[in-house]
Amino acid sequence: MGISRWSQGGEGKQAYIILVDKVSSELETHPVITSALSLIDCPFAHCTFSSSLVKGADVIWDMRRVKLPKANAILTSPPLKELEKTAESKRELWQLITAYQEAD
Repeated sequence: MGISRWSQGGEGKQAYIILVDKVSSELETHPVITSALSLIDCPFAHCTFSSSLVKGADVIWDMRRVKLPKANAILTSPPLKELEKTAESKRELWQLITAYQEAD
């Protein structure tokens, strides 16, 4: 009869959220963002930008100025404009990336 046992399909693509103060199209092509995500093996195609935290969402990177409500993100940094200007912010982001790589 062609009847087969039902099984759930393969694991779906994981969707990640990048929290920002204001979503803009320039974020999608910014080299700092694409480079950092590639260093933690997070495909950019699986990421979306949002200015609000959705309960239960997998937040990969929190780039908000005020990090409330608190998100359990792998990466945290100041907003992109500040991240580009200050060496200390870049250093802190790099430390988070290397800690993630070493733990993986």
